Amino acid sequence: MVKCPAFILVILLFFSNCFADTFIHRDTGESFNGYPTQIKRRNKTQVRIDRRRPRYLDLSEYEVQRNYLGRKNKVFAFSIKDPINFIYEAEVFEKAIAGAANQGPLFILVEIDVSGGRTDLARRICATITQIDSCRTVAFVSGGKFGGAFSAGAMIALACGELYMADDTAIGAAPPVLQTSYGIKDERRPYRQTVVKEVISADRADTAVLAAYIAALAERNNRPAAVARAMVDKNIGVAEVIGDGKTDFVEPENMEPNQTFVRTWSKKQSLLTLTASEALHCNIADKIIPAIEQLLTTLDAPKATIVQNTGVRKAKRRFEKAKEEFDEITPAVMYLEERADELLEELNELEQRIRRNDSRRRRRSFYRFDGYVRYRYDWYFDEILISRESLINELLFVFRDLRRLYERAIRLAGRHSDLSADIDSLVEGLNSAISKFDEVRNRPWPTWW
Repeated sequence: MVKCPAFILVILLFFSNCFADTFIHRDTGESFNGYPTQIKRRNKTQVRIDRRRPRYLDLSEYEVQRNYLGRKNKVFAFSIKDPINFIYEAEVFEKAIAGAANQGPLFILVEIDVSGGRTDLARRICATITQIDSCRTVAFVSGGKFGGAFSAGAMIALACGELYMADDTAIGAAPPVLQTSYGIKDERRPYRQTVVKEVISADRADTAVLAAYIAALAERNNRPAAVARAMVDKNIGVAEVIGDGKTDFVEPENMEPNQTFVRTWSKKQSLLTLTASEALHCNIADKIIPAIEQLLTTLDAPKATIVQNTGVRKAKRRFEKAKEEFDEITPAVMYLEERADELLEELNELEQRIRRNDSRRRRRSFYRFDGYVRYRYDWYFDEILISRESLINELLFVFRDLRRLYERAIRLAGRHSDLSADIDSLVEGLNSAISKFDEVRNRPWPTWW
């Protein structure tokens, strides 16, 4: 009699840790297994149910037990191993992460080992991650070439619901790398040297905004906001305090009378970087884990299939191919523009010669024969006319090529925002080529013809 209840208890505990989501209606008691997606319709969420058609449900009417039944035994993994400096990278991550959440994975894994990048692009990725409410999001600072998650990488790590770090990694030291009207501004010299003066005045407000943003990311996932802010704003200091038996991390000037000072983690005029053990102590990291295999075991998914996202790698190849083509177009356009100016100047000079010679020819060649006005034919003018026709034909070919190149450049710039191209100037150049083509094609003949 004792063994049976114990056996039942073991079975219940086993199923409570299985890969499943169970939905139980609060009023009717209806229950089923499935998983929610990111697809919304008004105030309802699409839920994909095992062996049934998807339904749109008001999740507030259901008790959702995150026990993973009905989910796919897969983990969708995204790697950030290079600085995020291109818009296409952010776009690919946005689409791929949102798409992965709709496929019912056990969780989404973001593996990070990056030295930095543009924080405006990192914010786009963070926004996508924080909007995912249909599955867990897990960051793993794996270490490698860069040894941790810095700058934009730190932001993305803090955006995930769970954060794990390998032993020899670090996180933090994220001075803003911002896209401004003057281009990309980086408030960091190598090895954290003095900040460039012009950037200090231009981007101080942006630094405050970024510090508030990363603090909000930290608070969203129950991490100390002051520690996160100190990673991006050198004007923030952090002290560890104890009050009412609870450890907290605050700015020194915000210490309360009932709090006891323990130690200083960051002083002003320096940016905060934490090792894995320090991050764990400061409640930034959830746990130190040596490798992804152990991470899967920790997250109750030892036999899960890891699906690596290759979207960024493919997008990089497409971008590099487009950039190579665009870089070939630019000098070709410059050459054709110069050639067109030379030919137009030559054509204008030739037509001036035709007009001058035409007036002298008419005065000396006029005579009457059989009652008709006759002009003595001069073969020299045939040569001039042939030269003019040749110039016009070459000009038309040049403007056709210019038009083709401008149209191709505009298409490439439209598809790849990262190309260093002003689309307005390209459109202006295209319109100019079309206008000049029409002008040359309809150019009036010299007056004597």
